[in-house]
Amino acid sequence: MEKFESIHLDKNSTEPLYIQIYKGFSNLILSGQIKYGEKLPPIRLMASFFDVNTVTIVNAYKKLQSDGFAKSKVGSGTYACFLGDISSKSKPSDKLVNTTKDKGIRFDFSAGSISPDYFPVKEFKEIINEVLDRDGGYALEYQESSGYQPLKESIGHFMSVQHDIDVPLDEIQIISGAQQGIDLIAKAFLNSGDTVYVEAPTYPGAINAFKSRNASIVEINMEKDGVDLEDLKRNIKNNPPVLFYTMPIFQNPTGYSYSTEKKKELIALSCKYNFYIIEDDHISDLYYTEKPSLLKAFDNSEKVFYIKSFSKLFLPGLRIAFLAVPRRHFNKIALAKYSSDISTSGLSQRILDLFLRKSLWSMHINRLQRIFYEKWQKTLTAFDKYMPSDAKCFAPGGGHFFWITLPQDLYSSTLYHEAIKKGVSIVPGDLFFINQKPSESFRLSTAQIPTSDIDSGVKLLCESIQSLIDNTGGVFRGPGDKPLL
Repeated sequence: MEKFESIHLDKNSTEPLYIQIYKGFSNLILSGQIKYGEKLPPIRLMASFFDVNTVTIVNAYKKLQSDGFAKSKVGSGTYACFLGDISSKSKPSDKLVNTTKDKGIRFDFSAGSISPDYFPVKEFKEIINEVLDRDGGYALEYQESSGYQPLKESIGHFMSVQHDIDVPLDEIQIISGAQQGIDLIAKAFLNSGDTVYVEAPTYPGAINAFKSRNASIVEINMEKDGVDLEDLKRNIKNNPPVLFYTMPIFQNPTGYSYSTEKKKELIALSCKYNFYIIEDDHISDLYYTEKPSLLKAFDNSEKVFYIKSFSKLFLPGLRIAFLAVPRRHFNKIALAKYSSDISTSGLSQRILDLFLRKSLWSMHINRLQRIFYEKWQKTLTAFDKYMPSDAKCFAPGGGHFFWITLPQDLYSSTLYHEAIKKGVSIVPGDLFFINQKPSESFRLSTAQIPTSDIDSGVKLLCESIQSLIDNTGGVFRGPGDKPLL
């Protein structure tokens, strides 16, 4: 049920609750967090989870079905199916990575997390046996709310060696995934009506966390070297924020990274206007050119709350991350953590501790760097071969996200439908903006597609783009038109 915690309902909103739930589920489906063919939770369970009437969930599920996000099987339940489900006559690739492809999507460029094929399962089996042999039942009891002390020591060493940053152990809060870290900071610092800045585009889970606090969310434009400082300064003068949420390294969805100059300027502005920064480090380990420097490395005034997720590249099901908290605010975050779930799984913490101590994490990351560097090269080569000249592609220095912008007034949600017909899935840029406004850009991810399928997948995608360019009369165009999504 953890994935549904990102869906926050505003019961004071004029927007019906079932629409809010519908939007939350559709975001999870299109971002790949709910897989194709995955059964949605029972209606009564969801009604209890959201504290709403069962009729509200029924209506949300019906809208998911009517808009093509889900299918109902009599006597079985409701299942996710993606928009524009293509014919079962399509022949799936022999090298399938996930259930999405089993259902007709041959080339999955939509997934936000890496394929289970890359998980260190063998090492995990050895480590979990070692933990249980060593600690027995103690590995399964409640943990100190701030975290397992040996893991905090391992994390302190990791930050010192990998990033040359000294993080005192009493400033480390172990959390159940990065999403919880965002939520804890929001709970601890935001009151109704407070202003929060986010990058535009940005991670939808962060937007939902801030909406749950009834915050006023302001989007700040992004550039290829980081946030648009002029846009940021204009907004700050009129309405300074309480929090600024950022992914300064290989941002989701764009892959953009901040320049050193912009990192320093952002820190300086936070000091001048007295706001805090949430640095969400989701994938900085996966770099291909120059090793990036964390925003936290420039923080000499304790303005940055640094969140490091180990789930994205490790074992997502473990739900493990940590939050580096400025000392004067640690108790406030600790209280929010305790009231949220008391503590993060002690077993998961012990497993990660040994992965770090035995250098298995470094070995795993080195392996992923080799795999994804090859994917990165093949993707860029395919772009050069097939991408229409009118489309703009950004090549990040790491991660597995590529941000592609279509010619003016062609919408990525329209491309989504066109590409699905060819068995190719992407994520329209609409989903990464607060109001899900029509976007000319989209996210392409190599997280799960096999390396050998990249060339063929990009070729079909580019044929879909060219089809839209050639057939302008048959697609949604113009700033006044909002396509169906």
